Amino acid sequence: MFLRRIAVLLFPLTRLVQPVSAQEFQFWDFTTGALGWNPNRSISHFDVTEEGLDFDSVAEDPFLIGPTVFYTDSLFYRVTLRMKSNADSQGKFFFGLPFAEERSRSFEVIPDSDWHEYSVFVTGLSPQSALRLDPCDFTGHVTLAWIRVDRVPNLALDNGTLSLRLDLKGGGAISYLSPSGSNRSLINIHDRGRYVQQSYYAGRPIDRRDEGQSSTWSPWSWNPIQVGDTYGHVAPILESWVRDGTAYVKCRPLLWDMNNEMAECHMEMWVRLEGRSVHVKNRLTCFRTDNRWALTQNHQELPAVYTIGNLHHLVTFMGTAPWNSGSVTEIDNQGPPWEYWVGTEQWAGLLDDQGFGVGVYNPNAEQFVGGFYGSPGGLAHDDSTGYIAPIRTEMLDKNTVYEYEYDLIVGTVHDIREFVYSKQGEIYTGGPTSTPTHTPTITPTIT
Repeated sequence: MFLRRIAVLLFPLTRLVQPVSAQEFQFWDFTTGALGWNPNRSISHFDVTEEGLDFDSVAEDPFLIGPTVFYTDSLFYRVTLRMKSNADSQGKFFFGLPFAEERSRSFEVIPDSDWHEYSVFVTGLSPQSALRLDPCDFTGHVTLAWIRVDRVPNLALDNGTLSLRLDLKGGGAISYLSPSGSNRSLINIHDRGRYVQQSYYAGRPIDRRDEGQSSTWSPWSWNPIQVGDTYGHVAPILESWVRDGTAYVKCRPLLWDMNNEMAECHMEMWVRLEGRSVHVKNRLTCFRTDNRWALTQNHQELPAVYTIGNLHHLVTFMGTAPWNSGSVTEIDNQGPPWEYWVGTEQWAGLLDDQGFGVGVYNPNAEQFVGGFYGSPGGLAHDDSTGYIAPIRTEMLDKNTVYEYEYDLIVGTVHDIREFVYSKQGEIYTGGPTSTPTHTPTITPTIT
């Protein structure tokens, strides 16, 4: 089934969660003047007041264009504004020059004439770029207090044993994992379908080529993935932070087979380092309104793990007497198609010729799929890759909340197995739930 991956709407944050080391880059305090922000003809009565810029939208498509600023295109930025409005609920930032729909981020306005703060995350701002704010779509009264731009660092964790990074330009998925002090990542990021990321399936495959579906991936099921789509677009970030050793990210994923189509769901991820292991909790929250896909049972990748081509030995335990240190099996598969097997100790690993690599453990999944694509050898950006996914067969409804936990373990088979044996009997979240849950191991505090 998993043969793929070898070939924007944002919401108001009325309580902003600041990443630990976000740096203020630009701040426009409109109580002191217009500061180079100019309105178009759909805006009238444009005045500077003690509350900020006060104006009326008198026609469709009102907007303000800010001054040109020198940005760094390799960085990630969060744009925040404070505004009150009685117009409509549609707000949008355009970024870069020239302005274009593909370089925009929408946010939902609360049009109750009270103050609210809204944030969007943007990347790919070229040097000498500008911002354009569309505060609404139609008529109404708006007051804009300020706009702030913060540099947001990539989310990174290092505990002295492992180093890990989450890619905010790719849905916050795990893009880098290595022993501390090493500069060689064990994770393959050749395209948007790689990484270590969330991936879910619902419904039967359907042909949507007339709507922009890739012919390579047609027909295809409903398949939101964390990083982006087969066309190279990336999933926008809704929220991110690092606190007390835990990294958190929330994104609006894209449908893998489609051309920049937002999936009607959110994905969240909590990540923490524990010695030579990475503990992850994932959550999918669906709010689908489509009627395209009938309800069916589908395999779910929990998660999808893609490693560098140097890790080309796929090992697991498939015996009938687990938890007794029995002999492991090396699976020889040149996929796709990938190999399916039952891992009776709920783990599998990809190792290099010296027996060092990455294992994945999901105690709620005995069935696995995986293999190796390409020629042995290769690093993070190369085409060759190893693949593992613990899988469960689940039906995802239009309003499903699905949670699960897993671990990545860096080391030898002995290290992987020693960790897995230490976790035997420990309960991990796994499966659909009517309300989101929290586990004792990951308890983020939103402030």
